[in-house]
Amino acid sequence: MDRKKFQNMFVEIDEFLIGAICDDIELCEEIEYPVYSKYFYPPQVCKKLSQIEYREYNFSLCGISEGCEKNMIAVKPKDFPQEELYFPVKYFKITNRSKFKELEHKHYLGTIMSFGIKRELMGDLIVEDDSCYGIVSEEIFDFLVDNLKEVGRNPVTVEEVDRNQVPSLKFEELVDSVSSVRLDNIVSVMINNSRSKGLELIETGEVSVNYVVDKEKNSPLKEGDIVTIRKKGKFIFEKILGENKKGKIRVLIKRFI
Repeated sequence: MDRKKFQNMFVEIDEFLIGAICDDIELCEEIEYPVYSKYFYPPQVCKKLSQIEYREYNFSLCGISEGCEKNMIAVKPKDFPQEELYFPVKYFKITNRSKFKELEHKHYLGTIMSFGIKRELMGDLIVEDDSCYGIVSEEIFDFLVDNLKEVGRNPVTVEEVDRNQVPSLKFEELVDSVSSVRLDNIVSVMINNSRSKGLELIETGEVSVNYVVDKEKNSPLKEGDIVTIRKKGKFIFEKILGENKKGKIRVLIKRFI
């Protein structure tokens, strides 16, 4: 494979992570058998991989649920049956054993990362009621079971679950009208505030598009872009719905909840 050409398609992504995929591709070519990534990759990588056509091999993804952001990647020969893939992952459930303090996504994620586990070694986390569901590589799972006993001083337990026990990702849908799909317009809708407030967040580096800080107010958003606003949440610019009678653009935005 042409490593340089491949890496140039992902200039916005950590070079080390893309280099790891290149290694997996080369190994797959050599052994003619599926190779699974060590890391979970963000949507801008997975989306591009799904559009790449190679003669000898292709890519398959594994995440916590349908529509998730982060996926483990399998590089497999084209004639290898999809149903025979075995991703080296474990689905888990963390149960909050305290009835006095609710835990949020940030509490679970922060505690797991405090053990020195890099974000790229985990998929998405889904919080529902008193539990948090996640997906990690098999080698990380045993460490979590043995060491994760508290989250935010609340006692917790960790157990393996089947994929069909994991709840779906949940979103709040926002529909609004904007003059254009510039970043400042869309951010103001996402935070339910003025365009000037949205502009302030952009200029101070509080806004990321597809996990890359974007300080350009004029940046046009595309359907499927992930927008993260510090302390405000994570959003998907889902769809352009058309124009209203006044000529404004109607947009559908999803907020992760």
